Amino acid sequence: MDPAKIHYNYCEVLTTTPWPPNTRVLVTGANGYVAQRLIPELIRREYWVRCMVRTRHTPFFLKHPRIEVVYADCLIKEQLQPVLNGIEFAYYLIHCMRAKNSDFSDLDRKAAQCFMEVAEEADIKKVIYLGGLGETNVRLSRHLQSRMEVGEVLSQSSIPVVRLHAAIIIGTGSTSYELLKSLVMHNRWIPFMVEFNSLCQSIAIRDVIKYLVGIMEVRSSESRMYHIGGKEVQSYKDMILGFGRIVDRKIRFFDVFWIPLPIKVSCRIYAFWLHLFTSVPINTISLLLDSLKTDVVCLNDDIKNILPFEPIGFDTAIKRALEREKKSQVFSHWTGVPPHTMRDLLPLCEYESANFKVEEYSIEIPMSSKNVFQLITQVGGMHGWLQGNFLWRIRGLVDRLFGGVGLQRGRRDPDCLRVGDSLDFWRVEKLDLDKELLLRGELISPGLSWLQFLLASRSNQSTQLTLKAHFIPKPFFGQIYWFLMSKFHTYIFKGMLSHFYRKATDSRAHRTHAA
Repeated sequence: MDPAKIHYNYCEVLTTTPWPPNTRVLVTGANGYVAQRLIPELIRREYWVRCMVRTRHTPFFLKHPRIEVVYADCLIKEQLQPVLNGIEFAYYLIHCMRAKNSDFSDLDRKAAQCFMEVAEEADIKKVIYLGGLGETNVRLSRHLQSRMEVGEVLSQSSIPVVRLHAAIIIGTGSTSYELLKSLVMHNRWIPFMVEFNSLCQSIAIRDVIKYLVGIMEVRSSESRMYHIGGKEVQSYKDMILGFGRIVDRKIRFFDVFWIPLPIKVSCRIYAFWLHLFTSVPINTISLLLDSLKTDVVCLNDDIKNILPFEPIGFDTAIKRALEREKKSQVFSHWTGVPPHTMRDLLPLCEYESANFKVEEYSIEIPMSSKNVFQLITQVGGMHGWLQGNFLWRIRGLVDRLFGGVGLQRGRRDPDCLRVGDSLDFWRVEKLDLDKELLLRGELISPGLSWLQFLLASRSNQSTQLTLKAHFIPKPFFGQIYWFLMSKFHTYIFKGMLSHFYRKATDSRAHRTHAA
């Protein structure tokens, strides 16, 4: 996708002067939510952007003559050296929240140390880091503490480092927004934790991007830390009620403070409950809930002395996010990054396994391959899976109970798919227009799975549609799992093909009648 066609235009109100055209900028964590909003703004301001992602198996959908995509692990200096070579400004947008609780803080710290050592060798002019707000006291959550530690590690370098610290970010596709929306849209009664009284100064994604771009363009070589936030300070309870008011849902709370459990245990139980109906991973929810015990508000507004624009308020940010969703203008989503345990999986074409299990079903459809392809790219999300939806929901629920993604992720866009999109518990691995749609399973199972739709045009204006289920089982349990699931495959997959056939014949009959 061409970044110039992404019509956010966040930075039009900035009073800063851009650096000369083609100034070389590095954006790390380029597949992340914030980075995907930042890169189009940098391109629009005529910078040359090097986008760093960790693995080649994670697709990068932004394409432009001034975008270069590079692959490197921040923990490996040899990979970082060519990435930082020739760069003038760098954005450090890496964090490991999706890793195991015992791992993420150590990984974050080591990655920051490695990055800055190589950045010093490359003589970078300025590094910009986006971290979290929070008072530095004993009540600080492990998540916020890790963000603070990363900022301190980066600042120990001789390179000027500007740290921007923000609370939760509100915008279509952000983790906090999706969690808040799911909480409101799926519940009338919400268990109330005393932590919901903590204060938060949320900020809209558009204002975060303006600060990120503006601070790079400020002609200063001084290392500084700035707090950034939106217009108002609210309690988390008020934010939930405010969201409910905007979407016309009356929310009520019931107290659970009387339950004699430590906060950490309560947050974990609460996270598991939220996990059942939201798309956010349980580890991420748990870390976010743990952060509620600390007020996250701006303790100074020094940033306004150099970037004097007025940030928007919470209600406005929510309304704009909802409006973007209605218009199908969600160009980046937190689900664009695969689960931590599945980031390094090879594509189907690179696996060579003697244990491959394949089931194949086929039908000839009286419709062009172009029209058939449009039908198959409508599956999932609110459209459902056409056949045996109750079985899909059961499988999704089982996945959620074991800590997986389930069906709650839905679709980024109700009509369009692109490589890398999440699709319930699948991810689009390959999309060859009018020829093939390949989905990789990201559900918890004793093996690796794919669902493949293949289209072949026939001479009589019909299309041969083949559906293949691929599975590489783990020893013993994988074999049992495949045996049990295959009992449902014939019913589900033949039913899906029959649905496409009926849609095609109904469409042809409608066109004939209209003529």
